Amino acid sequence: MAKKNFTPGIDGLLQSSISEKKESDKEKKKAIKATYYFDVAQLDKIKAIAYYDRKPIGRVIEEALGEYIQSYKDLSKAQKLKP
Repeated sequence: MAKKNFTPGIDGLLQSSISEKKESDKEKKKAIKATYYFDVAQLDKIKAIAYYDRKPIGRVIEEALGEYIQSYKDLSKAQKLKP
């Protein structure tokens, strides 16, 4: 019997959709990984909010910072002072 070649298999069927999904995620936002220190009590509250809302902790922090930036009154002055 001749050996059949099944190299693509399931990976061949799914690979194109996986690469398209990764490209679309990269197009959405440009992110930088950074390390910050948080107060333990605040971080526990952030984790609780993330668990309750079923969101990643990073998204909860991102939303909170977004609201803070929108409510900041002197943003244009602060951006001018940025080194």
